[in-house]
Amino acid sequence: ASEAAFFPSIGLTGSVGSNGSDIGDLFLASASLWSLGAQFAETLIDFGARKAKVKEARAAYDQTVAQYRQTALTAFQQTEDALVASRVLATVSTERAGGADASRRAAELAFNQYLAGQIDYTQVVTTQAASLSAEQARISAIASQQAAAVSLIQAIGGSWPATS
Repeated sequence: ASEAAFFPSIGLTGSVGSNGSDIGDLFLASASLWSLGAQFAETLIDFGARKAKVKEARAAYDQTVAQYRQTALTAFQQTEDALVASRVLATVSTERAGGADASRRAAELAFNQYLAGQIDYTQVVTTQAASLSAEQARISAIASQQAAAVSLIQAIGGSWPATS
């Protein structure tokens, strides 16, 4: 539209009328006037206003394209980050689950040794505290893995209905 201002504007007009000196002559064929013509409008000197409007329109277009590209790149980055976080946290969760299982077995073993009279109760309490800490770390890893899954869903544009 801005570039269209560089070209002249041409309009076709026409008019029909009557002309007569007396009221009786007004409806005679010889008193009828017909006019057809073309209008031609062009501004010869605009001091660069049309060029400035074209540059403004192109700059606005370039800005819109840049914003779209940035939005797309941000979405790709968020998706990639969420995928990596999901993969890493799945590994962490598996390893912490193994650690929690091992510490649970160690606590059971320590309790059985206490019942057999081989160790004192402070060692049982210490292994139980370590087992509890490992279980908390496993639960924390699962929660982080689920948060990463939610971030991935959001990054790819997904949503879920709100409960009412």
